[in-house]
Amino acid sequence: MSAARAKRAASRGYTLIEVMAALGVLAIGATGVLALQKATLISNTNARNLAIANSIAMTWAERLRVDALQWNDPMRVPDIASDTAWLALSTTAPFTRVTPTQIPALGAPSADVVGADIYAGDTSASAFCTHVRFSQFTNSASGTLLWGSLIRAEIRVIWERNGNPINCGIAPATVDAQPERFGAVYLTTGLLRNTSEDRR
Repeated sequence: MSAARAKRAASRGYTLIEVMAALGVLAIGATGVLALQKATLISNTNARNLAIANSIAMTWAERLRVDALQWNDPMRVPDIASDTAWLALSTTAPFTRVTPTQIPALGAPSADVVGADIYAGDTSASAFCTHVRFSQFTNSASGTLLWGSLIRAEIRVIWERNGNPINCGIAPATVDAQPERFGAVYLTTGLLRNTSEDRR
């Protein structure tokens, strides 16, 4: 190849086909990066929701344990319905999933995006809602109570999977019927009656 011919070939530049091929490779690579970015964002959002819901559920477990300290049956007179804030639901709605009552300065069933309780008058949108279900241990055949001083509490924290604010007035049965719509975290704990009165 002569020097003049080599100089002409070097100054010719890229052809349209070479440019189109390069753009096609770039587009395929960019599409993969964007898909990966979307998947990462969804995974991070799901992980955040799970972590916050777990924190809310553990907070409610502690609230219920503190509430159980008021359940002491002084002089063998049952006081769970009169002296407790939330455990009283075990007498009015046993084995039923319910939304706990909001009690100012103690706890609210709705929480914002960071897991802080939302009380009446707060304009924050609800991102998480809490349901509880209480049951006592009974003999399934006879229905007799086996442990009168122990209550099983199942705590469920839910959120809308699509990221929209949640209506905490939604019936627990509706949540049960639509598992694809709601994300949920479950926590089960035992609540023991305060037996310090028994030792006196």
